[in-house]
Amino acid sequence: PFDLTEAFGEAWCVTMTSLPVEETLHHMGVPVVTELPDGLRQVSQRLADAASSRDRAALLLAKPASGTTMVLELEGLRGWIGSDADVLAALSAPDGIACSIMSDPNQSEAMVARAGRVQAGLDTLTGRPWGTLGDDLIRSLGHLGFRAAPGDDAFAVPDQWNSSQCAALVLQATTGVRLTTQHCSDPWVGGLSRRPDLG
Repeated sequence: PFDLTEAFGEAWCVTMTSLPVEETLHHMGVPVVTELPDGLRQVSQRLADAASSRDRAALLLAKPASGTTMVLELEGLRGWIGSDADVLAALSAPDGIACSIMSDPNQSEAMVARAGRVQAGLDTLTGRPWGTLGDDLIRSLGHLGFRAAPGDDAFAVPDQWNSSQCAALVLQATTGVRLTTQHCSDPWVGGLSRRPDLG
């Protein structure tokens, strides 16, 4: 599985939804969507300037990805927009599915929303779930190496993968999209999200 931490460091969030790219970004607080052929460089520059900047926005990068829309966030100082329950619920409405995986130095987690509400999450460090994963997702996770003993309240995460790779596997189990280098490379579309602080 793709290693997001190797690619982007310890702090990142990837959100996938069946909604079109522009609609997805509007739900995530981006009023103006533009072409960003060098989006990763722009985010890197913003991160380098963050200490001296008073800018309260975050630059979101998005692209079509195997029949879904993928949004990459690397500016998480004020909270990951994709991990906000209201945002993720909106990205799964009216009858779709949305998934966010996120990491910072203290946690690695996946969240799943269906048909307008957040249903479940999984800590990809400990394998501990919350909410209702559903039989289909549990089966898909099992095919990818996550094992749950009957009556146990946690999965045994595949020990050959790190938490970043396990998060990518949860995203794959939920959306059917197997992340690759191409998914996570330039070019992008996107823009500045002016959503209020989430963290």
